[in-house]
Amino acid sequence: MARPVLPAACLVALGALALLRGVAFVAAPGQEQVPALRGQDVVAKSGVAATAAYASAVAVAPMPAEAALSEKQWNSFGQVFAIFFLFFWVAGFVRLLTLGRL
Repeated sequence: MARPVLPAACLVALGALALLRGVAFVAAPGQEQVPALRGQDVVAKSGVAATAAYASAVAVAPMPAEAALSEKQWNSFGQVFAIFFLFFWVAGFVRLLTLGRL
């Protein structure tokens, strides 16, 4: 039963290799030098003024986590989560001990 499946599987594997021959994770190196860092092209093309404007815009914008919740809200959530987690941990541990097998 396994004998007829083996040649078919080999043919499918060879076909997949033939189709994926040109696919690579990393592109081949090109002739044009691309800057390694994202900010380098901004400085090279439009100068320091554009970089300063971009930096000031980023500095003024609020961070997403700071805008969503305050530290007091995170602390109150942590207290409720700790009690919730402790309840389920103790319930699971009691069940483990009462089953009679470890």
